[in-house]
Amino acid sequence: MIYKLNGIYYDANSYLIVGKKNILIDPGTPGNFEFLKNQIEEIVKDIDLIINTHCHYDHSGSDYLFEDYFDAPIVILDSEVEHLKKGDEVTVSWLFNTNFIPPKEIIPIGEVKDELSKIGIEIIHTPGHTKGGISLIFEDKMITGDTLFAYGVGRWDLLTGDLVELRASIEKLERIANQKRITQIYPGHGEVGDLGVFGRAKMF
Repeated sequence: MIYKLNGIYYDANSYLIVGKKNILIDPGTPGNFEFLKNQIEEIVKDIDLIINTHCHYDHSGSDYLFEDYFDAPIVILDSEVEHLKKGDEVTVSWLFNTNFIPPKEIIPIGEVKDELSKIGIEIIHTPGHTKGGISLIFEDKMITGDTLFAYGVGRWDLLTGDLVELRASIEKLERIANQKRITQIYPGHGEVGDLGVFGRAKMF
């Protein structure tokens, strides 16, 4: 089961996958740590992994807090590991007038991809918003980070973003969604969408 959490103000939507392992996706910024922690603990008491769809501060800024509280490592696409470790400009923490505090343990997703597959989570590389953005499939649902929203697409004008790659990623997600009979799209911000998101995305 997937629970949609957080998403307050400019914070990303957070998602909690509850199954053979409990996985938190995109915990957001430190300012909403207590709020999201309380939401999580109403559902489960433990988190096994924390996955970032990409390294931007509004998705990963509180990684270090949740890592410490739940004793859970951070997982991100291999090419974004260094950005997260250094808290560099690609995290765009400067957009939020703050410094990025890196988590201690960061695992490249390539090292756990098989493990995730065994518990029903598929990882799809979807560059465009950032070079190392990912989307995830669990059951009949697709978590798209900032690649795709219910009524739009992610920015491509920030560091490592690319409009051509973004369009290609959205086309790839549409093909996969149709093949796997996905019913719901869980975006990085805003409300949950259906397959109509792909038609709307073509306007951008």
